[in-house]
Amino acid sequence: MSNGLNNVYNEWGVAFPKIVWFNQLLNSHSNVKNIVRRDDIIFEIDRLQQKDHLIILCCDEYTMGITAVYRAINEFGALNIIYIGGGWCSYTMEAKEFCLNSNIGLYNSKEINGALQTNEFWKYHRKDKNGNPIYNNKTA
Repeated sequence: MSNGLNNVYNEWGVAFPKIVWFNQLLNSHSNVKNIVRRDDIIFEIDRLQQKDHLIILCCDEYTMGITAVYRAINEFGALNIIYIGGGWCSYTMEAKEFCLNSNIGLYNSKEINGALQTNEFWKYHRKDKNGNPIYNNKTA
C-alpha cells in the first residue's frame, strides 16, 4: 500500500487534505490493497475478495451532476467509481441513474466503504429500515 503522498495540482479543485483523507480511507479498508495514485486525483486499487482492479476518481463536489460525470469520463477515460467527497456531498438522480446504467459507482463518504466490499460495486446503496434504497441525491 502506498504511504507517501505528494501535493500535485489538479483542475478539479480537490484540496490536498481531502486527497490524503481518501488515501487513508483506502489504506485502512479491509478489502483494498495495492493503491496507486496518478493524475493527482485518480486512485487505482486492487480488491482482495473480488480480485479485481478499480479506477476511482476522488472529487470534492457539493452536488455531482451529469455534466461533471461526463467531464470526468472525458478527462480520465473509463472509471469504475466516482467518489464525490464527504457525507454532505450529493449527486443528482440523473447523474446516479447514468452511473448505474454505466456500471460506475457514484458515492460520498457515507457510501464508499460498503461499495468497496460489494461485488457489484456500482449497485451498492444504503437501505432504510424497510429495505428501500437510500440515495444521497439533491437537485442541482
